[in-house]
Amino acid sequence: MSEITRTAVIGSPIEHSLSPTIHNHWFTKEQMKNHTYDKIEVELNNFSETIDSLNKQGCFGLNVTVPLKEVAYEKSDTLSENASQTKAVNTLWFKDGKIFGDNTDPVGFTKSLPDKVIEKKINSKNCLLLGAGGSSRAVLWSLTQLNANIAIYNRTEEKAENLLKTVGVNGKILKKEELDDYVSTSSFIVNTTSLGLQEGEVNDLINFENVRSDTYVYDLIYNPPLSSFLDQAKNKKLKTQNGLRMLVEQAAASFKIWHGVSPIVDEELMKKLGA
Repeated sequence: MSEITRTAVIGSPIEHSLSPTIHNHWFTKEQMKNHTYDKIEVELNNFSETIDSLNKQGCFGLNVTVPLKEVAYEKSDTLSENASQTKAVNTLWFKDGKIFGDNTDPVGFTKSLPDKVIEKKINSKNCLLLGAGGSSRAVLWSLTQLNANIAIYNRTEEKAENLLKTVGVNGKILKKEELDDYVSTSSFIVNTTSLGLQEGEVNDLINFENVRSDTYVYDLIYNPPLSSFLDQAKNKKLKTQNGLRMLVEQAAASFKIWHGVSPIVDEELMKKLGA
């Protein structure tokens, strides 16, 4: 019998993760019978020991989610360009006694976008990035690669400054009093904050009265599928997108790294995920 190839997603909290559904769907489709994908609760304070333990147990690869992406970057022996640029890792694998780290979030974000949105709403256009937390790094790097004119708004200005320094790119940092004006010139607005994740919580970072009628609005939150942020955009009859496609596309990139197979993102999978 062939040896089992073990992969998993780690983070905290992890119970809500859709990653096992995604990867196990592809194992079935590709008839990869000797492959498993699980979810493992791992706290920040025992990350390093857990990684070493999983490596010794013969685990082949790990997806890394909140709050472990930055420490996964520190733990990696060899880094991809995307990981080096974002100072974050969401995909680990073990080979020849070394830990390899990549960040497929930038690829996931870019591939989740319709081509027309990239051409007409992002390339050489004003784009507003809301938030300066961990997930904003991949989005900032992707928008830079897509030739966007980027402005960042975060309630703590210092965090926005640190974001630009960390990723090593140019961008404008907006003060609260500058936000309304920039919103009115933006053709693409993306929320990377967790505001609206909790039930009843409203993302009130921008005033949608100032948003142009042709602006494309994106929220990295995918559960709930219609966040308070996207709900406000829908009420203005704006075109919107949640983060589910990004989740799937970053998973596909991880799958290709580990298994050498480009999985198909089909309607059956999207329906399984509640799309």
